[in-house]
Formats: sequence, C-alpha cells, structure tokens
Amino acid sequence: MYRLFAVIRREFKAAAANRTFVIMTILGPCFLLAITLLPGLLAGNPDVLRTGKPVAINAADAATGRFLTEALSSQHMELTIEDDPRRGRDLVYAGSYGGYIEVPAAWPDEEARYFTRTGTEVMVFSSVEAILSSYATQLRISEAGLSQEQASVLLSEPAFRVIRLGTAQKEETATQDDFMSILMTALSFVMLIYMTVLLYGQMIGRSVVQEKSGKTVEIMLSSLSSRDLMFGKILGLGLASLLQYTFWISMGIFMITLVGPAFDLRLPAALSIDNLFWLLLFFLLAFFLYAAAYAFLGAAAKDEHHLGQLSWPLIIFLIIPMVLISTLVMNPESPVVRFLSFFPFTSPIVMLIRVLAGAPAWWELGLCIGLLIMSIYAVTILGARLFRTGILMSGKRYSIREIMRWIRVR
Repeated sequence: MYRLFAVIRREFKAAAANRTFVIMTILGPCFLLAITLLPGLLAGNPDVLRTGKPVAINAADAATGRFLTEALSSQHMELTIEDDPRRGRDLVYAGSYGGYIEVPAAWPDEEARYFTRTGTEVMVFSSVEAILSSYATQLRISEAGLSQEQASVLLSEPAFRVIRLGTAQKEETATQDDFMSILMTALSFVMLIYMTVLLYGQMIGRSVVQEKSGKTVEIMLSSLSSRDLMFGKILGLGLASLLQYTFWISMGIFMITLVGPAFDLRLPAALSIDNLFWLLLFFLLAFFLYAAAYAFLGAAAKDEHHLGQLSWPLIIFLIIPMVLISTLVMNPESPVVRFLSFFPFTSPIVMLIRVLAGAPAWWELGLCIGLLIMSIYAVTILGARLFRTGILMSGKRYSIREIMRWIRVR
C-alpha cells in the first residue's frame, strides 16, 4: 500500500507542481465565462461586431427604397444610396461596401438581389429579406383592394408561447435565448471535459510509453507490482484533475452567488450550482474510464507515435458529442441521443448535455451512472491484465491478436 501511495504522490506532483498546471487552472474559469457570457454581451451590444462599412441600396421604386431604408436604419445599420449598379458591385468586391441591395422596378414579380463579398453576413441579408417580404405582402394586399384595417388583421401574427414544464410542473416561458443559454453552457462544459480527459489520458499513456522505452519500468517493477503502478498513475493524475475541477467549480459558484448579482451580470440559466456538480461527477467518471484505457494503450504501444494511432478510437468517441452538440441540445429525447447517453464512452458528455436540457428521468441518470461504473471496473480489470504483460514488451508493434492473447495470461 505504501508503494501505491508513493506512485500516487509522484504522479500528482508531476502533474500539479508546474507552472502550466497553475496557469491552466487559473485560465479555465476565464474560458468558461468567455463562452457562456460573451454571446450574451455581444447580443446586448451588437455594435461591437459592426464592420464600419455601409450597406448600399438601389431601389427603382422610391417608396420601396424609403421603406427599406427606414426599416434598416431602425436596426442601427449604416446605409448609403447607390444609383449605379456597376459601381455598387465594384465597391462591394473592393471591400468599400459591406453589401449592395438591388431592388428592380418589376419587384416583387422580379427578384431582388443582395451582393456580398463573403456571403456570411446572415443577419444582414436575412433582415433585408424579411423587410422586403413584409413590404411585398402589404403591396399585394393593397392591390387586392383591401382596406388598411383588413390588411392589419391579415398581417397580424397570432399569439404563441412556448411553456417549459419545470419541477412539479411549474410553468416557465421558454425563448430562443434559453436555447442559446443551454447551447453555450453545454459547449463550454463539453470543451472542458474533452480537453481535460484527453490531456490527462494522453499524459498517462505517454508516461507509460516513456518509462517502457527508457527501461525505467523494469527497475520500478522490482519494488512494486504492475497493478500498483497502473493504479498509482491513474489515481495520482485523478487527484490533480480533481484539484483543478474543484477550483473551477468554486470559481463558478463564486460567480453565480456573488459576482453575478453584485454586478447585475446576465448569467445563463443553465450555469447553475447543480449543473456544476453534474459537470464534476461526469468528468470524474469519464476520467477514470479513459485513463484506464490510455494506461493499457500505453503499455501496448511501441512509442508515442504508435500510441497516437492506437488512441484514435478513444478520441473519436470524445469528438462525436462535440460534432453533434446542436442536435443533442435540440433533440435530447431522440433514440440516437438516448443511446449515446447510455453508451459508456460517449455517455459522460451526452448525458451531461441532456441534464442541461432538463430531459432525463431519474432512472436514466441512475442507469447511465451504473453502466459507467461497471464499464470503469471492466476496463480497469482488462487494462490491468494488458498492462501487466504489455509494460515489459518492447521492440516491436504488436498485432491485435497478440494483445488479445495478453488478456488470457493469468
């Protein structure tokens, strides 16, 4: 037992007693706050993202031009009139105009066009399209001979509200901002788990490979068992990661309870104390699962390059939830998402996203955690057998068949 604690202490010091660990621990909350707060701050002050370039308007009909100008001006958009179509396109291409709107005389029977250099100003040309669509509807109603009152009735939008049923069926109005809040919080949590699990997992794998190739492992195994060496590495880095996450979660609680109310900051609703503890729980489960897997991959690898090749399946399982994050937030109850929330190598991230979206039942959380614990136990036992044999094997790359043979060694 003393030897096990010696390995834990050595790995903990190697991970935590350096400037990089301290800097990343301090910058972690900054990263979390940047992702969760920055979109809201920018949405509240859109002028920060303005390019300073005017959008040119060329409308053959004066009334259409006035309506378009007034509507866009109300959105604090910088506008200018450009009567020469050729010059308008040239200045857009040269970068002098942010965009060029061309509305022909035959519009709305003929298409209006928006010229842009990048094609990525979605907010701008979506606003232009919505404004022109509204004005075209008014023109057609007027041409049909309907009165202004009739037109107002036809154009009025019926009332519609999305109600989210919370605890004890408490009704809460849900808006698009709620979706963005959950999405940004989920993105920040997923990025934290992805980076830390991958970082600590690779640290364990590289440590094993270096000790194996440097022949120092043979000296170490003369005084302790391979099981103690493997568990010592995992638990030592586990303590370092727990220290890091404890600091991050403490900072998050400090922001939620004190800094946010004191400075009237609009923190995302999904960034709650309960969800921070779910983050810690699912990180620890993901860490021990992937750490055990990386430990035996390091024992099976010839060198660090070979380790990178062997670890690709693990990395893919971490990447899948990141690629599907919008789908996971929008459809937390779909069969695919439910399956991923129970599959051990994706469940820590996917189930955390479902928790943020408020979807899973208590039995689903219990089943997910139970499957993860059993998977950690199975991967640890399997990894210990592979580690015991592979840690002393060096000099060549081993096939999957040979590695599977190590499992049967008692």
